[in-house]
Amino acid sequence: MYQSLKPDAAAPQPSAVPLRAVEGAPAATAPKRPGPSPLAGITPFMIIGWVRRFWIVVVVLAVLGALAGYAAGTLIPPRYTSYSDILLDPNDLQLVADDLYTRVAQGEAQLIDVESKMRILSSISVLGRAVDQLDLTQDPEFVDADNASASADDKRIAAVRTLGDRVRVSREERSYVVTTSVWANTPEKSAAITDAVVNAFLIELAAVESDGARNASDALNQRLAELRNDAAKAEGAVVDYRREHGLPATGDGQLSAQTAVQINTQVDTARETLIAAEARYASLTSSTGGSSQESETLAQLRTEYATAKQRADALAATLGPRHPSLATARAEQAALQGEVDQEVARIVEAARIDLQRARDVFDQLSNAAGTQLGSVFSDEQAQLELRQLERTATSTVAIYEAYLTRAQQVAERSQLNTSKVRVISPAMAPIARSYPPRTALLAAGGLVGGLLAGLALAAGLGFLQYLFLTTRPRPTAPPRMRAA
Repeated sequence: MYQSLKPDAAAPQPSAVPLRAVEGAPAATAPKRPGPSPLAGITPFMIIGWVRRFWIVVVVLAVLGALAGYAAGTLIPPRYTSYSDILLDPNDLQLVADDLYTRVAQGEAQLIDVESKMRILSSISVLGRAVDQLDLTQDPEFVDADNASASADDKRIAAVRTLGDRVRVSREERSYVVTTSVWANTPEKSAAITDAVVNAFLIELAAVESDGARNASDALNQRLAELRNDAAKAEGAVVDYRREHGLPATGDGQLSAQTAVQINTQVDTARETLIAAEARYASLTSSTGGSSQESETLAQLRTEYATAKQRADALAATLGPRHPSLATARAEQAALQGEVDQEVARIVEAARIDLQRARDVFDQLSNAAGTQLGSVFSDEQAQLELRQLERTATSTVAIYEAYLTRAQQVAERSQLNTSKVRVISPAMAPIARSYPPRTALLAAGGLVGGLLAGLALAAGLGFLQYLFLTTRPRPTAPPRMRAA
C-alpha cells in the first residue's frame, strides 16, 4: 500500500580527490534536491484503505452517536404544542344606533387594529389571567424549585414570564385569522393552557372596549351630580313655597271631591270600629256579659274546670278531707281555676288594646280631615308664583333626566360585547410531541452523525500516519575509508 522509497541511482558521485583522505574526516556529500509534496501522492483508494484500517473507530463513533440520539429522545423533557385559531374581525357589531365608537375603519387601519389585538393576546394582563385561572403558580413546570419559597407575587411573576416564553402568536398575510400556540410537558396541559389564554384574551378584549364606555359614563356622572343638585334645588323651592303658603298638592288649589269622600269614609269606618271596640270592652268588663265573649281556649278551660270540680266533689263525698286523692283533685281544680282567670284577663287586655288603637286611629283621621278642610283656599298670586317655580323645576328636571338617560345607556353599553372576535378552532391535545423529534429519528440521526464523524476521524488518522512515514528523515550510509 505504501510506496517504498528507492535510493536515487543517478545521484552524482563525489569527484576524485588526489590527496588521501584523512581518517575520520567527513566525506563530501551531494547537494539535496527538493522532493515531491506528500499530498500529491494521495488517491481515493488510499483514503478507503485508511478507513478500512481504522474501521473500529468508525463503528464505535456510529454506535455512540446512535446511543446519544436515543438518550436525547428519552431524557430531554418533551414539549407538546397545541394551537388555536382566532378570527380577529375589525368590524365590530353595532347594537345601538348612537353608539360611542365609529365603524368606519378600512384598509390599513383594520390591519393596525388586528396587530394591536395580537399584542393584547400576548400581553401580561392576558397571561396573568390565564395563570390565575389555572393556578400555575403551584405548577413546578412554571415555577422552579428556586422560587418555591418566594412570595405569591414573585411566583406569579415567574409563572407569567415562563408562560410568555411559551406563547407564540402568528398571522398569515392578508388574513384576519390569528394562530395562538402554547407548549407544555403534557398534551392535556398544553390544550388547557391554550384555551385559558384564548379565554383570557376574549375577556380582556371585552374589558378594554367596555373601559372606554365606562370612562364616558364617569364623565357624564360627574356632570349629573351638578344637574342633580340643580334639579333638587328647583323641586325643593316648589315644595318650600307650597309649605310656606299652605298650598295643596293639587293643581287647582282645591281638595277634590274624591279625596273628601275618601276621608269621610275613613272617618266613618274608624268611628264604627271605635263603637264596636267600646261595646266589646264594656261587655267583657261587666259582671254578666263576659260569658258571651269567651274564646275557644277559655271554653275548653271552663269545661276542664267543671270536670275537675265534679271529680273533687265526688271524692269529697266518699273520702276524708285529708285523703291524698282528694288533695290531688282539689289542686287540679285550683290550677284550672287559675288558668281560667289568666285567659279571662288576657281577653280583657286584648279588648282594651283594640279599643285604644281604635281611638287613636279615629283621632288621627279626624285631625287630618280637619287640617285638610281648613287649609282649602285660593290665592291667585301664590298660584302664579308657584306655577313659575314649577316650570323652572320641570325644565331643570328634564335636562337632568336626559343626561341621566344617556348615562344609563352608556353604562349599559359597557356591559355589551360588540366584538366579532371568534374562536374558530379550539385547542386540542396534540397527538405527538413537537420537541424533541421522535426517539427513533434521533437515534438514526445520531447513527448517521457518528458514522460521518468516524469516517472523518479514520481518514484523519490514516493521513497523519501517511504524513509521518513520508516526511521522516532517511538513514544515510557511513563514509568509506580510502587507501593511502
